[in-house]
Amino acid sequence: MTKSKLTLKNSEAKVLECLRHFRPISRAKIAIKTGLSKPVVSQAVEKLIKEGIVKESKKGRSTARGGKRPTLLEFNPNWRFVVGVDVGGSKIRAGLADLDGNLKRKIERKIQEIRSADDLIDQISSLLTDMRCHDCELLGIGVGVPGTCDRNTGKVRYMPAFDLRDVPLEQMLEARFNVPVFVENDVTLNALGEMWKGAAKGLRNVLLVSLGTGTGAGLILNGALYTGSRGMAGEIGYLVTDWSAEKDLEYRFGRLERWFSGYTFERFLEERKIQTTLKQVFDGLESHPDFNELFNVACEHLALAIANAICLLDPDVVVLSGGIGYNQYERILAKIEHVISKVVPAEILEHVQFKRAELAELGVVMGAVCYVQKELFVI
Repeated sequence: MTKSKLTLKNSEAKVLECLRHFRPISRAKIAIKTGLSKPVVSQAVEKLIKEGIVKESKKGRSTARGGKRPTLLEFNPNWRFVVGVDVGGSKIRAGLADLDGNLKRKIERKIQEIRSADDLIDQISSLLTDMRCHDCELLGIGVGVPGTCDRNTGKVRYMPAFDLRDVPLEQMLEARFNVPVFVENDVTLNALGEMWKGAAKGLRNVLLVSLGTGTGAGLILNGALYTGSRGMAGEIGYLVTDWSAEKDLEYRFGRLERWFSGYTFERFLEERKIQTTLKQVFDGLESHPDFNELFNVACEHLALAIANAICLLDPDVVVLSGGIGYNQYERILAKIEHVISKVVPAEILEHVQFKRAELAELGVVMGAVCYVQKELFVI
């Protein structure tokens, strides 16, 4: 499927962007804010009204000198809808949102066993069908997956959680739903979601570290999503934090993930036959000295990885997300701060904020909704 962006002239795109940020607003004020002439603004507005993207809402106030009250314009967030999907290691969730990011529907369920690309497609399709996304006129579907994605081909190169390689996920979902589909790494989308609606709103350089079943990072650099040459940037889970201890090891996931990940923590509990959930262990950490020691070591390795990333990227903010990162934020921050302060020069670190993600489990879904709009529309 050819993914064609809404065809707008530069002036029309400027008007639409202004409308989305300053509403309700008159034609005259749009001209002032954009620097476009009034005739150009009027022409652009008429096209946007004809498309249904913009609507006239109400009358504004007259000026102090009186005169005709201006007609105010509103962006129409229900012009199209966007589906965001978050494929996690153990759960899959989706949301249907308007163009302002207001969720109209959401759905979640546990992932059943996935052994093939068809299994994955079937579970995503079933979820979206149950959410009744066919009832709405869709702009597109965005999907976050726990793996590396090649933006040039639309393929998911590798998903360790399911041991799947080279899955043409975009193509397969487009064939099912007949709308544009965009697939991206889940943590990358999480960063975009937090910049749009969450903890990093208004900031231009963001390092989001997701701590869940796996460990990954999403990057916003100079206000733009950074995915690298082939869409694979942000794989912080593969960083090496102790080569002397790691060089002879074979590990299915990344080397940092060997130290810090939900997968590693769960395996620790299984090997010691600790019959309780990871959440319960965290809630009663003092009663599990062996796990507490493992967690302390894990946090040291995590701190080194984050410190290296801070020195490299000089971000405005480090956002911790993911099931473990969100729920254990205070505990993790208390353990990593002193290590980071030893590694990162004070003149760099003093300007870096640390925040817990605000969107919680919906971060990837909201990032996917935002991503589709950026690719096909104006946001």
